[in-house]
Amino acid sequence: MQIFSKLPLVLFLVLFTPPAWGADESVSDQVTQRWAGLFPDQGYQAHSKQATSALYQTSLTPTLFTPSVVSAFSPHLRNLAPETEQPRTQGLLSSTTWLNGTFITEVEMARSQGGASWLQSRIPGDADNTASQRMIRLGLTGATGSLQYGMRSRSAGQAFLNGPDQAMHEVWGEWKSGWTTLRSAIGEQWNNVAGDSTRARLEQTYQRVGLAWKRPTWPELTLTYARNSLISALEPLGVAPQRNQNHTLESALAYSGTGWNARLALSYILGSDLLRGGAGTTVRMQSLTTSFRPSNTLTISPTLGYREEAQDWSGVRTHSPSVSIALQYSHSQQLLISAMGNYAGTRSSDGLIDMEQVGGRGRLAWDFHRSQIWTTSISLEAGYHRMTNHARPPTSTEDISGLVRLVLAAL
Repeated sequence: MQIFSKLPLVLFLVLFTPPAWGADESVSDQVTQRWAGLFPDQGYQAHSKQATSALYQTSLTPTLFTPSVVSAFSPHLRNLAPETEQPRTQGLLSSTTWLNGTFITEVEMARSQGGASWLQSRIPGDADNTASQRMIRLGLTGATGSLQYGMRSRSAGQAFLNGPDQAMHEVWGEWKSGWTTLRSAIGEQWNNVAGDSTRARLEQTYQRVGLAWKRPTWPELTLTYARNSLISALEPLGVAPQRNQNHTLESALAYSGTGWNARLALSYILGSDLLRGGAGTTVRMQSLTTSFRPSNTLTISPTLGYREEAQDWSGVRTHSPSVSIALQYSHSQQLLISAMGNYAGTRSSDGLIDMEQVGGRGRLAWDFHRSQIWTTSISLEAGYHRMTNHARPPTSTEDISGLVRLVLAAL
């Protein structure tokens, strides 16, 4: 975890120090362009600068991530934001290739913007903690013949949009020969990156090795074994500590055809609670993910899942089935229909847990007028979610919402 205390200095040297060879522009121009790309005000120009020499080649590229329409959809007025303030992450990626591709180093810094809290960030004098909205990533990749290897490090604040409140270090290696690929990795990861004393931190170390067979026109088969240890730290008063160790065996079979693909995954986990004298837990998981494209305008993606957990020390068994389906239909560039429905249940043999969740979302968007100057679109959006707790009926909830959105945007 000590590496993150040095990240500001590393980023300053990598992002703002001009190249030592082959540079033909002033230092002030480089710093101004990179700073503008990293911290844009209303937007940024997508550009990439390269400095070439006999030793290295560097590129600077703006990065942008926005959630998909279906997953980001929320028809509640309290969660709405203007089109220009939709939730997203923006940043800058610096990538350097050394010795004609022998090594590649990457440094990325990004920040979350927009979303439901967009108005608060516009209030003058608001003391928002911007550190929780940032993400920093470092990476190194090397290759020698059929062997690839590398290391990566990442830290994201609690308010970062993609993978929040997570930090990790990992070293990995990969060997490929014909249709066979062998990959191994060791690393550590933890949450509560800011070290909040009111929340516990879960620290995990892991070792993983995987074997994959992939041949053209054949199904792809992967086998993976992983061992991880989980330890809690910074436990506040009243929070029980955790000390667990797990062994996981996973297998997956994937196949793609014309207009469709499917993946079947099976997992078997043996866990032990070190605070209970090594009491064992067995988990079995199965999932089937498919995607069909019967036409160029329609995509259907169903998913099935099942999880079973058995505690050896108590004899309790927990069953968790789930099913979901997503649909997207695009008649033309002017008409888009997207919908998603899901069901999930969790039941334990002792009756203490008996919950069901049913939900659905839908959106109809129509771009009914477009000119050379501006465009007009209207969308109808609706959502439904119900959580039924059969063990504790008073805690059950139900939510129905709808929204009509009219957008006038300049081109």
